[in-house]
Amino acid sequence: MSVVQTRAAPTVVSLRRPRPRWLSLRRLGDVVAHAYVVLVLAVFVLPFLALAEYSIEKGQGYDVIGNYSYVFLGSFKENLLLSLEVTISAIVLNTLIAVPAAYGIVRYRFPGKRSILALLNLPLYTPAAVMGLGLVLVYNLVYHIEQTTFGLIAAMTMGTFGLALMPIIVALKDLPGVYEEAALCLGATRWQTFTRVVLPLIGPGITAGVLLTFVIVFNEFLVTLFIAGPGQQTAPLRVYSLIRSAGIANTTAALAVAMQLISFLLIVAFFRLVGSRYLRGTFLM
Repeated sequence: MSVVQTRAAPTVVSLRRPRPRWLSLRRLGDVVAHAYVVLVLAVFVLPFLALAEYSIEKGQGYDVIGNYSYVFLGSFKENLLLSLEVTISAIVLNTLIAVPAAYGIVRYRFPGKRSILALLNLPLYTPAAVMGLGLVLVYNLVYHIEQTTFGLIAAMTMGTFGLALMPIIVALKDLPGVYEEAALCLGATRWQTFTRVVLPLIGPGITAGVLLTFVIVFNEFLVTLFIAGPGQQTAPLRVYSLIRSAGIANTTAALAVAMQLISFLLIVAFFRLVGSRYLRGTFLM
């Protein structure tokens, strides 16, 4: 009698550990975070989408093309050009004044530094109506500046100077002085050290100041109400005047959408052409 021996099938033991509970909670937290971001984005973007939709509706004898042809073929293009002229001039003046001013405040010691810095930032804490009224009095009684484009540029420069100054001060405080000392030890002049070492490394601060100045000046209309002359209407002031006189028309919505698009495209172009190439804040190659 033969005995047949059979082998039992090997038992497969799973080496995979059960998924920790904290991992599931983490994924749930990621989902909630993404949902929150999408919700906030929808809240911020919805007004712009509603404005864009209203601008392409037919109304007041204009069709979709007519609403936007009113923007670029009508007199509104002059308002846009004036806004761009004032904005670019204020940015250039702010940058030329703020960069050496920030360098002097950070790198040198002098009496009353904190008080001077607080006074330079005073326009940031002043209501726009109060500042506009004060500028009208100063222009007429002290400087005798007429209601010209120069006066409007000077007002915008004064009102946004602190926005250009503070990011540069922060960037300079974060920049160690050893880089300048090394450049001087290697034979560079102070001007070469400033232009070829300091300026590229504080590029993010300059970029932030330019961006803040652009956003404020290009969209400012309350101070313009006090400073601008009868024949000077910036794009925001023109939109505000049309809303006050004729309500929210489709052509007015087209003007607002055009301002948004121009502002967005100019900011993107600045970062792509200037900010990322010359003001990146990295070492020069």
